[in-house]
Amino acid sequence: MTGSRKRKFEVVLPRVEAMQALADLTAQAARGELVINGETVPLEDFTSLRIGVKNLGASSMLKVSLKYPAAGLAALPSPAGMDAEDVARQGAGEAPAEGMDEGGKPRYKNLKKRMKHFFKAIVVSLRAGVLPDADILAAFVADSRLMTSYPGKGDAFYPAYDAEVDRLEAAAQAGDVEAATASVAALDRMKKECHSRHA
Repeated sequence: MTGSRKRKFEVVLPRVEAMQALADLTAQAARGELVINGETVPLEDFTSLRIGVKNLGASSMLKVSLKYPAAGLAALPSPAGMDAEDVARQGAGEAPAEGMDEGGKPRYKNLKKRMKHFFKAIVVSLRAGVLPDADILAAFVADSRLMTSYPGKGDAFYPAYDAEVDRLEAAAQAGDVEAATASVAALDRMKKECHSRHA
């Protein structure tokens, strides 16, 4: 995971105690935290947790590895890959051309391309430490609401996605660049998870 934060713990124990320590850690994880060498490690926002035991003869090494989502600017996707046309469109506030389906909605593929364009513009602004242009953000929010009205495209993700879009909109209205950055990073993670299942 690019930009993720990691924590690792290694504890050497007598071999006969290692399996009990492993069982204890598993029970603690079910309660939402681990206690390792007297340190309490909360688990509420981890993205990956690995617990393992490596036998070393009479001793064993208990290994715990945690990954957390990146924070701040490191959590934003990279705008690398934007071509000159995308940059020119952003400067002019234009969106890519679109076609309509039989129901009068934009074709889903075209809607997603337009959203990608606006999302990149939002990321570029936040990476520069400023809130995105209000019109670009409004267009992205409107497209997000429209996207979640398409059935069969990741419906299970829609409620969480809509809630995060609400947080992004509220952060922008409050002038909170840090909260907006966190929301955009969360939306990017949701997008990747949804696309991994529905692309």
